Amino acid sequence: MRLKIFSCHHLRPEFTCNTEIFQTLVSNLPEPEDGSFMSDLNGINIAGDNLYSEMRHQFYVWKNLLDRYDHIGFEHYRRPFFIDTLPSSRLAAEFPEVWMARVLFRTIDKVGLLRSPERFEQYLAMRRSLDPEAIAHLTRWLRGYDIVVPKPTIRNIEEQWKSCFEDDIYWNTLVDGINASQLFKARTGRIYYQMEFCYFANMYIMRSELLDEYLTFCFEVLEFCRSRLVLKGRALGYFSERLFSFWLYDKRIENPTMRVLELPFLMLRPPGSAEGVEASKAAAPLI
Repeated sequence: MRLKIFSCHHLRPEFTCNTEIFQTLVSNLPEPEDGSFMSDLNGINIAGDNLYSEMRHQFYVWKNLLDRYDHIGFEHYRRPFFIDTLPSSRLAAEFPEVWMARVLFRTIDKVGLLRSPERFEQYLAMRRSLDPEAIAHLTRWLRGYDIVVPKPTIRNIEEQWKSCFEDDIYWNTLVDGINASQLFKARTGRIYYQMEFCYFANMYIMRSELLDEYLTFCFEVLEFCRSRLVLKGRALGYFSERLFSFWLYDKRIENPTMRVLELPFLMLRPPGSAEGVEASKAAAPLI
């Protein structure tokens, strides 16, 4: 299986991980001579449009690299999936902080763990250490799923949105865009807009044909919203989180045997904060 998981950055990265499976991807910066990261300036791109936030990276991969891979994934640069497939003896001996994260994730039911820069870097070092046998084991494991997602935040999706944005026009326009899309205009009433969960961060790993379907839908609705609203900041990135949640809901209604894996993530601890548990990610009101 041809697999690539892209870590999406908007600034020159402090931490990088470039292997057969993992790739550091930076938006709107030229690719460096040392090859420490991939840039999205070398093909069809929307790199200069920060309204799309991390969806810029996904647009670039979608338009330029889709046919190279069977499965494609995207992670937030501060919030990687906890992909944990090494034998316990090796993990505990070589990467004790990653071993401790494994133990914690088996004792708590949370979205993620906050880690210091040192512990975060050890997790990336574990990824870089994967030999061909470990890579083959990891790809066989992921091949067993159609879609991998972060653990969802359990909260009414509309209520959560409106706790961040006071003006109902944003939510109403999003709903109008979904209903007018090629995917849903013939499925009136198909979407349940009061579902009690949301998949944040625009993170997923999925089969390439599913990614093509999702991003076709996503960018259609984002363009609909952009043409009708005055937006600023990273607004369209927040819209797309809800679009993914609704799209995945529909896919699972359509195909109840779809193989979906929910994984926790590690989170790079912001300066000055204590290590601990990340319970959820709520969108900040940057519109």
